[in-house]
Formats: sequence, structure tokens, C-alpha cells
Amino acid sequence: MTLRAAYLGELAARFLSQRRRGEVTRVFPKAVYLRTGDDFLLLLWGPLKSPMTINMAHGKSSSGYFKVGQPVGLKRNSIESEGVIIEAKDAKVYRSSLLAKRDVALPDRSALVKGVTMLKSMYDVSPHGPVLVADNSFASLVSGVLIPFSAGRGNEVFSLESYLGLVGRGGGFTPAGDDFVAGFIGTFNYFARCRHQRTITVPRVTLLSRTVPESGAIVYYSSMGHVDEGLGRLIQKSTSSRSVGFSDELLSVAARGHTSGVDMSLGVLLCEAMLADKEVDDGALAECVGVMREK
Repeated sequence: MTLRAAYLGELAARFLSQRRRGEVTRVFPKAVYLRTGDDFLLLLWGPLKSPMTINMAHGKSSSGYFKVGQPVGLKRNSIESEGVIIEAKDAKVYRSSLLAKRDVALPDRSALVKGVTMLKSMYDVSPHGPVLVADNSFASLVSGVLIPFSAGRGNEVFSLESYLGLVGRGGGFTPAGDDFVAGFIGTFNYFARCRHQRTITVPRVTLLSRTVPESGAIVYYSSMGHVDEGLGRLIQKSTSSRSVGFSDELLSVAARGHTSGVDMSLGVLLCEAMLADKEVDDGALAECVGVMREK
């Protein structure tokens, strides 16, 4: 059976060029995760592009092609596994929009509060509830790391230890805490790279030991600027000079999965509120957190 790839993420292309070997770790109806060393590729029967993703050109599901534990061989232009060949020679390459440095700005308080209010309404109608916001680790991160940094005090924001209380927390394939941390650190490091400032260093081995390996890899990739196209558009739009108009991107990301998209988007907005207060203290972070805590 020969399949074809329409898009090849930049990381996926790199792993193929290194001619690695690996195995299937997860099989979902429209997605298959492949592990190669500490890295992961995602075969996706869908349009969302990311640096680790290989978007399949045809077919509507992964049914019958792969099973957990199945060995795979990565070739320069293909993936081969037990009679299945995925040809990637003519696939277009996707590169994260956050890898390029740009002039960046931050949303004002009203835009951030409006965005967080939208997220709060989505938590309120979710059958899973605001698991993340109700977690004591989240409260500790806000009071012990985000608020002090927004006021120009402390450097705990730069230590991965500050976020480990959330890593692996919550249900779902990608835990809520992981989604928040991916959005938060991805945003922080993008802004820092664009302004030639200090970034948050994320040791991959620490993440992989604290959560689902696939999810830990996604957080690590996000810290390096390797994010999917939806999250990239949200972070870029919300940090552009016209950042008031990012509602469409916010809703698009927030609609993903159970509350994964909401958790990730909250990480983006609270990071921006923290950074905005550090520049011009107008209470954006406190008001955003207050919205999330409303009953």
C-alpha cells in the first residue's frame, strides 16, 4: 500500500533526512504518532499543519494502516512500515511562522480582557469544566511567578521548575497543564527572540519524564518556536501592531479538543498580559485572572 504526503513539517523533513528508525506509539482515527529517539512525528489525515506533522494527501482516516508498536523506517523521501509506504518526495514543506523575527507589540488591557472573557465562556459550557484554573498549581504559578515578574520582581519565570507543577496535570491525551505551558512558553520565547531578550530554556528530558512523551515533545517544540499554523497565527496576530483584531484566531485555536485549545489560548493571553503589565502597569494580568476565577 502506497500513500502520499501533501505537506511535510520542517521537523518531520529533518527526521526523514537523518534516516532514522522508530515505532508507532499512538493510533487515533485520523492521526498516528511515530516515535524516533526523543522526537515524534504525527501522520495526520486532516489539514492542520505543524513542524512535526506529515499531512496525508488522500484518505479520511488512519484505519488499517498502523498499529501500536509497529516498527517504522524513515527514508530520505518516505516512511516505510510493514507493507505501507508513505511517499513524501513531492510534499510541500511547512515552516513555523514563529521562527522569523519581527517587530512585535502587545495587546492593550481591554483586548486581553475581552479575549480571556471569551475563553471563560468556553470553559463554562464545557462538560469538562475549568480543570486547569481550579488547580492549586495554577494559582501558585500566577501568584508566585507571573504577578511578581509583571511587577519587575524575580526571575522565576525563566526556570522550567516554575511550570512543573502544571506539566502532566489534567485529563486527556495532552493534559490541560501541558497545553497551557506550551501556549505560555511559546508566546514568551517568541516575544523574547524578536526583542533579543532572555528566553525560557526547556530541557527536553525533564518534560519527557513528567508527562505523556508525545505531549512533552509538543511543549518542547513550542518553546523552540516550532508551533502549528493555528497557534502561530494567534501569537503573531496578537503581538502585531494591530493586535486588537485577533478574535478569529483565538476562537479557532480555542475550539480544539476537549479544553486543550482553551488551555493553550489562555497560556498565550496570560503571558501577553504579564508582559504588557511589565511594560505599562495597567492591571491587565490581575483583571484577566479575575475573569477566569469568576463563578
